[in-house]
Amino acid sequence: MNKSGHGERAHGEDARTASTNRPSGESTASPAPLDESARSRAVSSTGPSGNASRDRQLGELADRIVRVARRIEAHRFQDPLITPVSPLEALFLRYVDDHPGTSPGAMARDLMVRSSNASAGLRSLEGKGLITRGTDPDDARVTRLFVTDDARRATARVRMEWAHLLDGLLPPTANVAEALHVLELLDDAPGERDS
Repeated sequence: MNKSGHGERAHGEDARTASTNRPSGESTASPAPLDESARSRAVSSTGPSGNASRDRQLGELADRIVRVARRIEAHRFQDPLITPVSPLEALFLRYVDDHPGTSPGAMARDLMVRSSNASAGLRSLEGKGLITRGTDPDDARVTRLFVTDDARRATARVRMEWAHLLDGLLPPTANVAEALHVLELLDDAPGERDS
């Protein structure tokens, strides 16, 4: 161990990496360590936003979103009137609620899921009484999807339980409106395939 508490291995790895990037005949001595401002400039010149601090924060934000989402998904509902659905079924249900009259094909395309997975999830939701299918009045070959009143009531109950869950985790001073605004911007942004 060196004085900083770090093992010598990390220093050796830096030296090996540096030596493999030099033309033959140059010194293989370890490069001088970068000071904090030089390290920051090196990172910011290659990061997506060009701002090292923002890039670190965005990476941390994505990581936190994933972790919080898993925590919410792991919550066991206390309300017996909530119909359990899988995370994928919940995604489909929300999409149909946001896009009443959508078709199964449009939903699968927009959510970037296989049509076979979409069909299975929609069948399950229909069996649970959460969506209905209708025929397009202009083209009988096209199926239109709608959420049921039961689905709307269940969604309201789910959101109430989630509100209780998060309220118990957050201090009263947390700026929920600001956090919600950031998540809405992310949710409403075009997907990678559209950019």
